[in-house]
Amino acid sequence: MKLIIAIGFIFGSLAVSNQAIAEEWQSSRSAAKRLLDHETDLAIQMRLVSPISKLKPLVSENYAASSNAQALSGLANRHDQLFEIYSANVLANADFDGDGYHHAITVNFDADVSVDKAWAYAKLYLSREGGAWSQYYTTDLFELTGDTVDDAYEVETELLEGYRPGHYDVLIEIYSIDHAFMVASHVIDVFTSDKVLMLEDLNRDSGDFDHGFSIHAGDSGPLLAFIVLIRLLFGWSRFAHSARLAKPANNLG
Repeated sequence: MKLIIAIGFIFGSLAVSNQAIAEEWQSSRSAAKRLLDHETDLAIQMRLVSPISKLKPLVSENYAASSNAQALSGLANRHDQLFEIYSANVLANADFDGDGYHHAITVNFDADVSVDKAWAYAKLYLSREGGAWSQYYTTDLFELTGDTVDDAYEVETELLEGYRPGHYDVLIEIYSIDHAFMVASHVIDVFTSDKVLMLEDLNRDSGDFDHGFSIHAGDSGPLLAFIVLIRLLFGWSRFAHSARLAKPANNLG
């Protein structure tokens, strides 16, 4: 009985340990294009890119939370350009198990520049229920031309693992190659879009999420310790059983 209890305790501890390890990692893959590019299929493009995996941040990674990034705010090659994100929207896609939580999103945004043209790129972040902003994608360079809508951009993303079910907000930051700091930002949340973005990762959306026994590369330590401990417990049990058989009988007569 003691052996069974010990094994149950070890399995429980291993489940908690592995689930905690899995929750530390976030993995996703994204593809992007100009919104008016009707020839590029983002679903196909996403299958061609490798997933991006990273440790889940404990503190926000966005520009406003970085004192080091803000220290560069006085550096610029051009001081006559002003930027803004004129419009932004997010669509939730793919809910395999029908629980209302989606594992894919499409973010559209239209960034404008006040004077001339500018080469820029965007950083995209997700925040779960008011938590830390976690960056999940950086676009390639794209050209902004005044306030035209022809340069609107689209990013499609699939959340693979490490994104617990909940309501999420999206943050878009725009950077220009002529400026050393962020030039515009926009948050898509329930206040700006009038809808709640309910997300989870693909592992959970597929209906076969392993709640504790998924072993990632480099996470085999608890499993090896478990195997060694089981062998020691079985060895001790066999020794104790043999000792009882070898003990001489106590003759009271």
